[in-house]
Amino acid sequence: MKIVCPVCGAEGYLISEKRGNYRYNYVIHIYRENGKIRKKKHYVGKDLSEIREEILKLIDNKNLRKIISYAGGDYYIADELLKRINAACSSKCTFVEVFGGSGYISQIVDRNKFTNIIYNDINEKLTTLYKLLKENPQKLATLLLLLPYGRSYYRLVRELFKENKSLGELETAALLFYGINSSFFGGFVRKGFAFSVEPSKNAAKSFKKHARGILDIAEKWKDITIENLDFREVIKMYDSEKTVFYLDPPYPDRSEDYYGITFTIDDLRDMAKLLTQIKGKFVLKIDDKTYIFIQDILTENKYKVEKLEKVLTMDKRRGENRRKWTLILISNFT
Repeated sequence: MKIVCPVCGAEGYLISEKRGNYRYNYVIHIYRENGKIRKKKHYVGKDLSEIREEILKLIDNKNLRKIISYAGGDYYIADELLKRINAACSSKCTFVEVFGGSGYISQIVDRNKFTNIIYNDINEKLTTLYKLLKENPQKLATLLLLLPYGRSYYRLVRELFKENKSLGELETAALLFYGINSSFFGGFVRKGFAFSVEPSKNAAKSFKKHARGILDIAEKWKDITIENLDFREVIKMYDSEKTVFYLDPPYPDRSEDYYGITFTIDDLRDMAKLLTQIKGKFVLKIDDKTYIFIQDILTENKYKVEKLEKVLTMDKRRGENRRKWTLILISNFT
């Protein structure tokens, strides 16, 4: 049977052979070199149906909401965000997640109200991951399920990204997925390898759960348009009276550490000024330290400014010892 090889991405022939109690798969590539017919074999592991059965026995995907544990995600405040986002639209609107990140809000926003959903992020590697998840989830999930979970692999992934090698879409998506989901709270840029420190938790099992979840969550991305634009471009491109923008920008003092990108105070102020000029509605999420830099632009007497105290989930401290932070939600509607 002719298939696309999950190892190299080229077409080849799937060969299956039994060894002991298991059946193993190889992809044979036949090509011509210097006038001679040559063969190259890539081992792709146990029979995929067997892998699927084994994984389903080990994991439970019922509570999986997103495939990557991205730094600064909205999982823990999603309900509060959705209340405000939904209130901005009466019916048939466009939703734009300007700083997409994990894309969790784009996944769960009300499809009855928002008939056009735009996910945008300036990180090309991140948008490549979601494009592949949307277009070929089977290939991505298969490759990731074959990779072992370990510190040495994590170091290798970091080295490959640091060297900025020219990688194909599959390699880029798989390596980014691996790096984010094997680091502490998705802090791939600055944080180290995620290993289990509590007997009740298993980091390797969690990684496999997220990899298997690609096949399920891919369904939620079928109606999402993916953009890889600067925030200025995407806001201007999609602005209309029926557009609702959700913005969760990087914080200038932490953008390099968390995401490996530069987002300056000037960028933050440009974003705030642009929001005062749009036709559409917006919900902006920042913290109190960041709001200081734009409070003269998005003032409390002109815009709705709400302050909420939240637990810092990315704090390495446990339980009641975790620090708290003040979340600011700003919108241009009541």
